[in-house]
Amino acid sequence: MPQTRTLNLPHYDPEQVVRPVFVSRMPNRKVSGAAHKETIRSEKLPGYSVVKTALSDLKLDKNGEIKGYYDHSSDGLLYEALREQLKLFGGDGKKAFAQPFHKPKKDGTPGPVVNKVKIYGKNSVNVAACGGIAGNGGMVRIDVFHAEGDGYYFVPIYTADTVKERLPQKAVVAHKPMEDWKEMQDSDFLFSLYSEDLVRVSSKKFIIMNLDSALKKQGASEEPALHRKEWMAYYVGANISTGAISIETHNRKYNQPSLGLKTLLSIEKYEVDPLGEYHKVHIPEKRQTFR
Repeated sequence: MPQTRTLNLPHYDPEQVVRPVFVSRMPNRKVSGAAHKETIRSEKLPGYSVVKTALSDLKLDKNGEIKGYYDHSSDGLLYEALREQLKLFGGDGKKAFAQPFHKPKKDGTPGPVVNKVKIYGKNSVNVAACGGIAGNGGMVRIDVFHAEGDGYYFVPIYTADTVKERLPQKAVVAHKPMEDWKEMQDSDFLFSLYSEDLVRVSSKKFIIMNLDSALKKQGASEEPALHRKEWMAYYVGANISTGAISIETHNRKYNQPSLGLKTLLSIEKYEVDPLGEYHKVHIPEKRQTFR
């Protein structure tokens, strides 16, 4: 039978109930990184952008056409040759164009090597750059708003926004392009969230926290997901496509990568000190600019 060892700690009362440890984190309020992504796109179609794309990234759509190919009528011979090459390899661009691909001439002889072609797609959030547009750089924070009778919204703040005179006011609407986002009123602003800020979220439905994928690989996959309607968790990031945020438990053991913000019953911001003591932040905060 194993022996129990008593620790000789003069300030420890064995009858005292010890609170669970709550890990304190420092919010990441650093503004760094490029203002926009490196690829500069041409905005030739309203709501769309055109970018030169490597052949290895080409794909076929459900109709057997090259997905997003821009103006194939300008060189039908090249388009058909590319499409047939993709078909030979089941639509796998990496396999189809593993070897240099030559543009066919009208007489059937091989012409110059083609490395990229123009592909178009819907714009998300872009910034003007070098005569064209580019995808936004890193997201610095989100600004959380609450519209009476309509729920919670967030406005993403990017590196490029930190040098502007005014902060953006358009809040994400799930699965909608930026022009269809909701214009927010200053009076509806609650607080800003940076990565590693502590929040309390509550919902009508259970919020499911899943075991971290890295822990699953280490053999902890049998641990069940946790179901609660309220969580105290750290904010990790946001997704402008789905209007969702990602959160994780203080010990990084469980996470929810896609928590819809709009339908939450409540979201509150907390501050936590180095000893793990936390208290709710008074709202509304003053919406901080960067200039």
